Amino acid sequence: MVTYVRNLRHRARVALLSNIPADHADAFLATQPWLRDLDHVAFSGKTGAAKPGPAAYLHCVLALRATPADFLFVDDREENVRAARAVGMDGHLFTGQDALAGVIDRWLAPRS
Repeated sequence: MVTYVRNLRHRARVALLSNIPADHADAFLATQPWLRDLDHVAFSGKTGAAKPGPAAYLHCVLALRATPADFLFVDDREENVRAARAVGMDGHLFTGQDALAGVIDRWLAPRS
């Protein structure tokens, strides 16, 4: 998945929105150098806004100077996908990399 995300960066901006607590965020960043390749990383423990709260999604929108419609939010929890859709993002429930790749290809096609 890390390789897929790194390759995706050639086609789109990529952000990570995680509900990781503040006391784990710095350690996670230190042990996962691939995160530095992303356009934005938002940890709820650092931002003060957690999924599925609207502020968590809007944090990324503001950080990337975009609109909610510019985002395809992917998560393995349906409530988080529903919440992203409620703020105007497209959403996809993650069930596997193959399905995700197809969804991303279709989502990016009109934007190319």
